[in-house]
Amino acid sequence: MDKIYLVGLPGSGKSHTGKWLSQKMGWDFVDLDELIEKNEKASIATLFETLGEEGFRSIEQKYLTATFSYKQCVISCGGGTPAWGNNMENMGRHGLTVYLNTELSEIEKRLQDSRTIRPLLNRNQNIGKQISELNEKRRPYYSRAKVIWNRNEPTEQFFRSLDRLLSIY
Repeated sequence: MDKIYLVGLPGSGKSHTGKWLSQKMGWDFVDLDELIEKNEKASIATLFETLGEEGFRSIEQKYLTATFSYKQCVISCGGGTPAWGNNMENMGRHGLTVYLNTELSEIEKRLQDSRTIRPLLNRNQNIGKQISELNEKRRPYYSRAKVIWNRNEPTEQFFRSLDRLLSIY
């Protein structure tokens, strides 16, 4: 197996962890949201606004499917990617799925400090409550990942464990 798909809530650290992990492994890194923005020449927020969630998810699924042919790559998925269609199952067939189960209080802090626009979160409302509700909806999908990491940051132990798992597959 030569791909890792990182899943989790917005602000869980998928991009940060993906970059770190890809450097440790000597693999490529792809942020699915950045790939979409680059190729569609529009921000995720703009795509959501103009196409609606269903239209955006259809485009997202197209780019996710393209990653199935990638080799030696860590892919950071959008927070909602696993909860759409059969994306989680397809990622599991093509790579090792890893759920970054970051503490909700840490996610809330990160999102409050972030300048990134999150289409499904309203900055004028209680971020903690919104994250908690999103977590309830998406946890059944995230929990299907082959690996669940219950820490706020990646560690050497995390890297070694994934490296061992990949050698078994």
